[in-house]
Amino acid sequence: MPIDRIHMVSFRNHESLDMEFSPGINVIWGENGSGKTAVLEAIHLLSIGNSFRTNKTIEIIKYKEEAFRVEGVFLSKTKTDKILFSQGKDHRRKIKINGNSAGIKELVGQNPVIILSPEEQRITKGAPKDRRKYFDQLYSTVSKTYFENLSTYVTTLKQRNALLKEKQSKLNFDVWDESLSEFGARVWEEKRKLSQQFKEHLSAVSTSYGDGSIVVAMVGGNIKTNKSEMIGLLQEARIKDVVTTQTSVGPHRDKINFLFNDKKLRNFGSQGEHKIALVLIKLAEYIFIKEKTGKGPTLLLDDLFAKLDLNRSDAVFELLKKKTQTIITNTDLFKIENHGIKLDGTNNKSFHLAR
Repeated sequence: MPIDRIHMVSFRNHESLDMEFSPGINVIWGENGSGKTAVLEAIHLLSIGNSFRTNKTIEIIKYKEEAFRVEGVFLSKTKTDKILFSQGKDHRRKIKINGNSAGIKELVGQNPVIILSPEEQRITKGAPKDRRKYFDQLYSTVSKTYFENLSTYVTTLKQRNALLKEKQSKLNFDVWDESLSEFGARVWEEKRKLSQQFKEHLSAVSTSYGDGSIVVAMVGGNIKTNKSEMIGLLQEARIKDVVTTQTSVGPHRDKINFLFNDKKLRNFGSQGEHKIALVLIKLAEYIFIKEKTGKGPTLLLDDLFAKLDLNRSDAVFELLKKKTQTIITNTDLFKIENHGIKLDGTNNKSFHLAR
């Protein structure tokens, strides 16, 4: 559902900030350091349960403060969601949905968003773990089954790794290998189906973009290993795992890559190719989420025409044509208007933030 308004307290450089959004295009503009990206980060936190800028929520708290709070109201034609995300002096995280205590499980997928920012370039440039994290989050957004199986798998994985550090007996390993294989196979089965669907969307988006000379493809993710096969692999790797104290087999080791015109993007892609590929991946993500959930995700576009510096910005405008709620940050309005984004419509709005 689109976000209607947000209230932020001690969040990044904002002592207190209230904003009301339109269902169309919203532009937040101001010089660097004014806290524009922090607004997108807060919306992402309310929608996904994590920041796209850091893994440590303590870094979000305003300097010299000890706690933060973010509240958002999401609206649709049929319902209203009031969501609270906070962290107190004790570093404990609290989530409430319509006044009721909740967890990440209840939050993810409720009000989907898509973030396009310079930080997201790690999806194409980063290590395999960055792509795993991206797809785990995406698949969890569209499938509660995937989210639940992945959560149980990760918990079990931590237990097995703890045993590896303690050099536990073979009997203890057999018990945890059984459980890890059970949920690992479930994750792989759901991932196989979802990956195939995402690949099809990315292929369609890539084919329809521009003159058709650019082909971005996803490779990997079609794992077919079942429970018994995974148990065998874990047993074979046990000696190695004891030495490294890390489990070397399972979905947490999957490798996914992107190709740009048949070449491995991470290794051989130019800066421009990485940027175009990222936008096309985000286009596929939008279509994928909308098809699987029936909800049009809110687009969060950070410093779009500055840091991303897209030479072929028509790819970005394919995102804007989706007629979904969009929140854009930029240093000034001139570049926004110069790219044909009109802010005088009834569904569009602009905000100015000062340092």
